[in-house]
Amino acid sequence: MNHSVRRGPSRPSLLPGRIVLLSHRPFETRALGRRLGRHLEGNEIIALSGPLGSGKTCLAQGLGRGLGIAQPINSPSFVLMKRYRGRRQLTHWDWYRLNAMADLESSGFGDPQIESGVIIIEWAEKFLDCLEQPFLHIEIALGGGNTRRMVLAVRGRSVRFRRLLREIEAWWKARQKNGKTDTNPGH
Repeated sequence: MNHSVRRGPSRPSLLPGRIVLLSHRPFETRALGRRLGRHLEGNEIIALSGPLGSGKTCLAQGLGRGLGIAQPINSPSFVLMKRYRGRRQLTHWDWYRLNAMADLESSGFGDPQIESGVIIIEWAEKFLDCLEQPFLHIEIALGGGNTRRMVLAVRGRSVRFRRLLREIEAWWKARQKNGKTDTNPGH
């Protein structure tokens, strides 16, 4: 699938799907990413938005673990993009330093030779309307202390993403109900 840059406003989703989760610790944010990564099949875009320190890289680290990536995942702020091999290839973008459409176009984003597998983008809000739909948009907001409010929303038509959100929401509720507080990556 070619994840090309698309100009102009995004079309509204005809199949809305949205959930809101509260994470109280970094390992909970990683656990969400890990769970998400386990369900990804490739050719998906995960767009992350939120202020500095909100947990975007933390979520990306968990997603990488869920994809079976053993090497450490860190933010590619200075190189814009890093690739990792696991069960599926992960292409990790960081658009923090991009300011104009010309910057995005010259970055290589959308090149079919670069874009395969799962794509996760930090600071996606800078060019959100340019992403090819469908994609999963995760907005992370700072709360008090370590609390993060995460809004997961499907952009575009995707029955699979909508099903994934329902599964994630049920898993999260069960985890919270059971007082899940361990840091075991297997959970």
